[in-house]
Amino acid sequence: MIAEFTVENFRSFKEKHTISLISTKDKELSESNTFESNKKLHFLRSAVIYGANASGKSNFFYALVFFLRFSVYSGPRKQVEEPIETEPFALSRQTETAPSSFEIIFIAKDGGEETRFRYGFSASKEQVETEYLYAIKNVREVMLFARNFQEIECTSYFKEGMRGKPSVRNNCTFLSVCAQNNGEISAQIVKYFRRVEVLYGFNEPSFYPQNKNIHPENKKIILNFLKYADMQITDYKTERIPVLNDFPDSMQKALRKSKFPDIQRDKILFGHTVYDGEIQIGDYYFEDFEESSGTRKLYLYSDNILGALERGTPLFIDEFDTMLHPLIIEGIIKLFNSPITNPKNAQLVISCHAVNIMTNKLFRRDQIWFCEKDQYGATDLFSLVEYKEAVRKDASYNKNYLQGKYGAIPYIDEILLQADLRNNESR
Repeated sequence: MIAEFTVENFRSFKEKHTISLISTKDKELSESNTFESNKKLHFLRSAVIYGANASGKSNFFYALVFFLRFSVYSGPRKQVEEPIETEPFALSRQTETAPSSFEIIFIAKDGGEETRFRYGFSASKEQVETEYLYAIKNVREVMLFARNFQEIECTSYFKEGMRGKPSVRNNCTFLSVCAQNNGEISAQIVKYFRRVEVLYGFNEPSFYPQNKNIHPENKKIILNFLKYADMQITDYKTERIPVLNDFPDSMQKALRKSKFPDIQRDKILFGHTVYDGEIQIGDYYFEDFEESSGTRKLYLYSDNILGALERGTPLFIDEFDTMLHPLIIEGIIKLFNSPITNPKNAQLVISCHAVNIMTNKLFRRDQIWFCEKDQYGATDLFSLVEYKEAVRKDASYNKNYLQGKYGAIPYIDEILLQADLRNNESR
């Protein structure tokens, strides 16, 4: 379970900003929307991030993706002198060449044992400048290792680090190298990071069915999930088709002469009931492109959502409300907020514009977050509980938000002013 994630000097995040999934001491919705770890910490089951377009919401998800990928894969995949894909805040002379920094606090389980870790690093495009790992041992936080450029100090709690020291390069994480050398603690952390799923990006993912979705044991679960969203799908099946069919005719001739001309993929077909009057007489299967974008998206995300609930792992989804009905979004959030449907304490963090779900019936104040850019183009990230003026727990959150009381909304007045100016010029 994730407690906090911090980012600094990455994309639009100039200053240090932290999203926290540790619940406050407020009692509102505590029995449903929070859970307690073995370390007596109380965590949130879900959180939602709001903000105007280009406020930095997606940059938060990009930051998390970069952090996870670089932490896990830089050791085995980075070549000597290959640049690091950092993206420092570009609108300030003080930050454009400074390192980007990241930190995560989380609890990982090994059997029935829980360990709280704090891991972070800072990196420029040329090298990792700092890196560290701490853990809670007997209530006290102790250092496992600390890195300053290529100088690495390992304590007796992290003996595996001695094997990783000789092979760590300046453009990769020490953590990933230790895991590659079969370090027990580092491998546990890398395994945890790989289980954190982040779905992000503007475009809909390419529509290729996942093996887990096709598996017969999961088919009934996914069909029930689609029906839960009130979509009239009775079945789905797959057919093997040549990958060449995905390319225009102008390219197919050249591809047939390529090394793998017969490569195939699975095509998904969705079944709908055929009626003769009011009598059901069979099923008709539509190809995936004939279904609505909402149906496609929900099917694509079904494995991630149901898998997170089954495993009890964190799931982050950017622009979650795109192409989905507001009541479907609300229903999925309720799946995570309920200890009945989420007994393993999976965590869901989404960004969206759907204000209908911003209510005190669905969220606590510490679950609602906002992104807003300042006059210098830098993103500010804050929760409703951190708002400068105290927000009552029985307030109408969505109404106040749309009225601009919390900020993080588009500048509608400026848009209307520009429209009025254009109208005056045309008169």
